[in-house]
Amino acid sequence: MKSKSIIIIIIGMFYITFFVQGSYEFQITANESSQVAPDIYGDIMVWTDDRNGNEDIYGYDLTTKEEFQITTDPHDQGIPAIYGDIVVWEDYRNVYADIYGYNLKTKEEFQITTDEDNQMCPAIYGDIVVWMGMDSESYNLDIYGYNLKTKEEFQITTDPDFQRFPAIYGDIVVWEDDRKISWDIYGYNLKTKEEFPITESWRDHDEQSSAIYGDIVVWEDDRNDSWDIYGYNLKTKEEFQITRSIRDEQGPVIYKDVVLWFDGSGRYEPIDPYDDIYGINLVKNKEFRITTNEAYAGRPAIYKNVVVWADFRSGKGDIYGIILPDIVSQTEETENPPETMKSKEESKGGTCSGTLFILLILGMSVHSKRNQ
Repeated sequence: MKSKSIIIIIIGMFYITFFVQGSYEFQITANESSQVAPDIYGDIMVWTDDRNGNEDIYGYDLTTKEEFQITTDPHDQGIPAIYGDIVVWEDYRNVYADIYGYNLKTKEEFQITTDEDNQMCPAIYGDIVVWMGMDSESYNLDIYGYNLKTKEEFQITTDPDFQRFPAIYGDIVVWEDDRKISWDIYGYNLKTKEEFPITESWRDHDEQSSAIYGDIVVWEDDRNDSWDIYGYNLKTKEEFQITRSIRDEQGPVIYKDVVLWFDGSGRYEPIDPYDDIYGINLVKNKEFRITTNEAYAGRPAIYKNVVVWADFRSGKGDIYGIILPDIVSQTEETENPPETMKSKEESKGGTCSGTLFILLILGMSVHSKRNQ
């Protein structure tokens, strides 16, 4: 029996907000240490876990309900991303951060980068892994990539300013870029090898924390004196506003027509900018709320109708999940879906910028070597 009924509230712009917490929610970890920064693909979710005195990567199979450890090195491994059978993460066993991977099917670990500079925040789609690399002398950040099939590394950005936090879907890579007055969102087509701007503000505000699925790119934007979520259709080249609120909405992620974000309403703890996770179905124009407890909820990840996040209601990070009801998650069929949406492979796009914030507030070392 469902413990809560669905409550409908009409808010600005005629959005409909559904409360979807209650019997749909489930807890995945209850370890005494912190588990944060989850990602999900299919039935497998992965996260950063410090139960062994250092950060390791753990996983959980939603079908078998079995937890498993992926990394065992005594140094720090964190911020995992998953696509298919491949999990990638940033790894500090070699003093500088490198990108490593693990094949869930063969149970083999492999090293992707060997450069003596820091390589951080990987994202993966198909055979392509992307990350941000920091030059140890100039501290400049650029976006790099690696083809798992050909075993070839390639550089995506060469601009002398900072490019950081990449996300990838299909042939398109997007990132935050500060080559102009403020942070903008840029993209790169791996097939045509063409770089292109998605936002060009030339104003004193920032667009950052981008994510991508199909033809849609989403990001957080402070042009209205508070953070809102905006989107851009790569096919039609049209920008659109997703949230309209005096609150701060940040850290968007996207899967098909569903966009999720942090909502900094401050309704429970005014000093805590991120209280709850909200979302919207872009086609149905329905906004919904996922978390309502009086605690910090970390940046979510989504695959199909399953959402996972780091939840701090116990005083430390635990991984929680929720099954979105059909009224929220079902996508209405379109007559001519974008080409990238016709693939039989399901995926999602995201970025680790919000994840880094979570790790920093926990005092977990993602940019420094803790264990020599």
